[in-house]
Amino acid sequence: MHTSYTVGITTGEYKALQYVMVDQRDWIENAIKNRARIASDEIVNTYSQFKINKGEAITAVGTTAVIEAAYAEGVIGIAT
Repeated sequence: MHTSYTVGITTGEYKALQYVMVDQRDWIENAIKNRARIASDEIVNTYSQFKINKGEAITAVGTTAVIEAAYAEGVIGIAT
């Protein structure tokens, strides 16, 4: 699965960003991917600890599977 986002900025914001960075798109992509990585690590750790505390095996294999299992088992939820 792939999700795309479109971000609109004003001409002034764009010109300001040109002053501080070479590639705005690269910076935005790096920022969102890094935040997703941090969240993924947190979820994997939270889910693993949850399963250990319950004395249950972790049957999900791979980060995406662990994240999906954490949602399905109610260990985590969508931020509101």
